[in-house]
Amino acid sequence: MDEAEYCNRVCIMVDGKIEAMDTPAQLRQQFHAQDMEEVFLQLARKAKRSGD
Repeated sequence: MDEAEYCNRVCIMVDGKIEAMDTPAQLRQQFHAQDMEEVFLQLARKAKRSGD
C-alpha cells in the first residue's frame, strides 16, 4: 500500500463493492489511520470469506 500514498485518488473494493474512494490523506483521516496499510486492513476485515 506504499504506492497508494503517491496517488491522487484511491479506490478500495471489498467483495466487489466500492467501500472507500478519496485521496490518501482523506482516507487516513476518515479511518483514523496512520497509513494506507491500516486503512486497507480496516476495510479488509469486512470481507466475506468463501465458505462463510
